[in-house]
Amino acid sequence: MADEQKEEVVILEKDDENSIVPLEELETKEEPVVEQKVQNKKNNFLMFGLIGGGAFILFIILILVLLFKNNRSSDKTPKLEPPKTVKQTEIKTFSPSKIDDMLKKANKLYESGNKFEALKIYENVAIYNEALSNYNLGVSQMNQYKFKDALESFKKAITNQENTSVSALNAAVCALELNEIQLFKYYIDIANAFLAGESDSSLYAYYNAIINYYKGYYIEALNILENAPTNKYYENQKNYLRAKILSYLYLDSDSIKALNKVDSYDVNLPLGLLEARSGNYEIAKKYLNKALVDEKNANLTKLAIALINLKTGEFAQAGMALKDINEKNETFASSKYPIKAALNPELFDLDIAQNSFDLETFFSINNIYEMLFYFAPYKVFDAKQTMDYIRKGGISLFLDENNEADEYLKASRTLSKANLNLSKAIAVALDYNLREANSQLLNITKLYTNHSILHYNLALTYAQLGNFSESYKHFITSYHLDPKNHLSGVFAIVTSTMINKENKKLIAEVIENLDQDGAAEDRDMYHAIIQLTLGNKGALLNWLENDKSKNVLNIAFGSIAGYLIGKNDTSDKKTEQLKTMLPNDILVNILNFTSKFDKNNIKEYAKDIQYNFFNNKLNKESLYGGANIIRVSFTKLLQISGLLNVQRDRIKKDLEFTNDNHQNIMQTLAYLDLFTNNYEEAYTIYNDLIDNYNMRDSNSLFLASVASIGANHPESAIGYLRLSKIIAPTSKESIFALGLLYQEVGNIDAAITQYISLGDSDFKSEFFTFNLVD
Repeated sequence: MADEQKEEVVILEKDDENSIVPLEELETKEEPVVEQKVQNKKNNFLMFGLIGGGAFILFIILILVLLFKNNRSSDKTPKLEPPKTVKQTEIKTFSPSKIDDMLKKANKLYESGNKFEALKIYENVAIYNEALSNYNLGVSQMNQYKFKDALESFKKAITNQENTSVSALNAAVCALELNEIQLFKYYIDIANAFLAGESDSSLYAYYNAIINYYKGYYIEALNILENAPTNKYYENQKNYLRAKILSYLYLDSDSIKALNKVDSYDVNLPLGLLEARSGNYEIAKKYLNKALVDEKNANLTKLAIALINLKTGEFAQAGMALKDINEKNETFASSKYPIKAALNPELFDLDIAQNSFDLETFFSINNIYEMLFYFAPYKVFDAKQTMDYIRKGGISLFLDENNEADEYLKASRTLSKANLNLSKAIAVALDYNLREANSQLLNITKLYTNHSILHYNLALTYAQLGNFSESYKHFITSYHLDPKNHLSGVFAIVTSTMINKENKKLIAEVIENLDQDGAAEDRDMYHAIIQLTLGNKGALLNWLENDKSKNVLNIAFGSIAGYLIGKNDTSDKKTEQLKTMLPNDILVNILNFTSKFDKNNIKEYAKDIQYNFFNNKLNKESLYGGANIIRVSFTKLLQISGLLNVQRDRIKKDLEFTNDNHQNIMQTLAYLDLFTNNYEEAYTIYNDLIDNYNMRDSNSLFLASVASIGANHPESAIGYLRLSKIIAPTSKESIFALGLLYQEVGNIDAAITQYISLGDSDFKSEFFTFNLVD
């Protein structure tokens, strides 16, 4: 809550309900209390006190601090901060009964000649009158935010041993405002010790609840409120306090119900924050927009809305709001609600991932694109020569012979040499050492810079490694070198979509060339893939019903398309075809098992995975050095079956006893570490891979940033993301993460730049979220 907004404890002496002046009869709810003199008419004394929302310290701050937290704990005691809730004013008369009785007794004693005893009573009345003056003065000083002076006034009232408990409560609030935590605890203890003196007050239960609340006994305070006698003039305060305690206990629905019973305070801000914490962002923003009328708390409300906008993908609006706040006060956002970048529990938390998993999660659009890259063929000049060289079963399924080699390569020696080098690189790729194959293809492409096939193969290895920016560069180069290499054009569209690059002209060009080339093989499939990038899933149906092709890419895309349009029987049939063609391929088997996932029979599912995947039939080298999609999909399969740590132990043994392939095994171990919460180990391994193995592709740098955030190394995460952005400048994941990290370290201007560059979109980060620092 803003600094200007303060709270005073409900300080009222015991009395009957009829002497209370209702709130609705006051001219204004936030009018400063006017100090009243004691009137000695018929010995009636009037005392004026303040009601500051019923001692609701930290309610709004607490909700906002916990608004985006993911690890909920009901027994955690929140940190005490200065009271900051909506201020209200109420007047209450003090019961004259005690004074009347004292004066009557003194008069009788005096009249009977017992002057000494009478004078003692008169002296006590004078002391009591002084206590009332000190008390009222303290309340007035609190209303003016003169907490140091108010504290001294309440000390005097306590010293006079009258009004002790309620004076101590107010003294505690003053101490809290002055950040004197030990003094705060001292006065709360005094209030508690003298509470029995208020036992005949109609507000005794209310005082008791406030004291218990301040002492951190939330359940006890809640029980007291639930059983407190009805007092129509204090139901609003009681419900507000109930709402606050319920929010501490994460009973948000009950807290909202309690707030909705409050009709004398503006509760739009706390209601908005509670709805946001419940994930009802649109409802939350409606309340918060209403709360903006409170100019004193406008920046706080704007900040709350900005944080919600970061959750709902309205990044530009969040950035503009932060900019407006930052221009007025550069420290406001960081000091009021510092955030901490965090890993998305939907991806990394085992229980949440298992409970939320469905086929839509597995078949995310990026995963689909990566599957297409995995099943796409390598192109060669002479398929027979390549197959003779590689001599590996099933190799023909992943080769596509080029029938139109450029003229300068048609000379047998040049063609043979280029094809031999290309065959060697493809052999390395198909032997699950994709990084080495990528390196070899890069060198070959430098020798033959103007050939479409070489750029296509290099682009395909980049795509399979998850480096989509580099992949796009070489796919587009391949296509421009040979517009009849339609698959290069299609994959250039796919990768440009993945890296958020404008591609309308490219799409039009590729479609036009496809339509003009009547002899193009797989033309209908290429059109279908393009329509998929445009979000037109309906176009897949016509292709699927008419496709008769038998190559691997067609069948794999058919399996995916069947799932996307709800043709599960067709999808299963295509998957079985793939399994017949590639029985030991790990991704084909993963596709097969994923389609059979049943969360209601997870034990049997896990047993089937152990039997089918933890054996020698499936080449584990494909997990270590193969395509990125293998590692991603296999990890997800292990996660939903609860076998991540089993596989992690197997990988660690391989790393210990294997002399070769250390780099690829380390990379796989680091990736699994992310999903088993071994973030520090993952961070150390990625550092080693980047520094000593020169693994500086955008995907490895990005995953290193993920490990850095998990291991609480935000500065390292920023460094890795900045390096990753050099290679992949349009990656939304990197931009969003950088924004969160810049905001975390207090560089609000840099965070604003990142958020605004994302724009208002439907982007939802797969990897990152944020919490507010307690």
